[in-house]
Amino acid sequence: MVPTTEGELLLSYATRILALGETVATRLKERTVMGTVRVGLSEDVAVSALPAALGRLRRASPHVHMDITVDHGDALAERWHDGLLDVAIGVSLVFAADPVHTWNMPLYWVCGIDDEIDPALALDVIVYAEPCAWRRLMFDALLTAGRDFRVTVTSPNIGVIMAAVESGLGVALLPAENIRPDTMRVIALGPNGSPALSVNYGLFAVPRQTDSIRATVELLSESFHLMTQPRVGGLVRSDTPHPTPAPSR
Repeated sequence: MVPTTEGELLLSYATRILALGETVATRLKERTVMGTVRVGLSEDVAVSALPAALGRLRRASPHVHMDITVDHGDALAERWHDGLLDVAIGVSLVFAADPVHTWNMPLYWVCGIDDEIDPALALDVIVYAEPCAWRRLMFDALLTAGRDFRVTVTSPNIGVIMAAVESGLGVALLPAENIRPDTMRVIALGPNGSPALSVNYGLFAVPRQTDSIRATVELLSESFHLMTQPRVGGLVRSDTPHPTPAPSR
């Protein structure tokens, strides 16, 4: 079996994440680390490599209890402000705190691989349930572009959003990490392309950190940094993505 170009890029990306997790895990094995780490992950990034990286960290340190919460950004921010989390990754805007690190995650307009977008018709869109920064960003961009649209699917779950795109139910905003090149394609809103869209995410950590919390912060920081890097030479680029023609019928 010969991997495609996109497959090779994804394999390289995954290998870097795995190597990073193993490096941190090795450091933890050198000493006994104990305690509980309460981690909050925004639902829209929790289907990425981050949970797998945390799993390797947990297996390397069986005395560490990983208490992971996955929820939408506003709920995570509320838990953070209530002192219920040690580490959190979420949309920076909803946290009333200073992040340890921040990243801009580029978002792309995507539809099903066989979908044909008719500019004369209202655009069917797939959106997150409120509250959601992506949803507001999408609506603002469509209004600015003067594009008529109608909501066809609303869900708080990114897995449902991705499945709806693959099923041809409409267009959604997705990060590169969640675009499946075999079943999705990047499109432009109009003949002049699409404005570059991104959401700023932050990693938040309590000031007083145990060894296990510091290791978790290091792993999540590096993993999320790699995850938000634009892919070059493949399906998705760092600049405004070029639309991919729909296959001939």
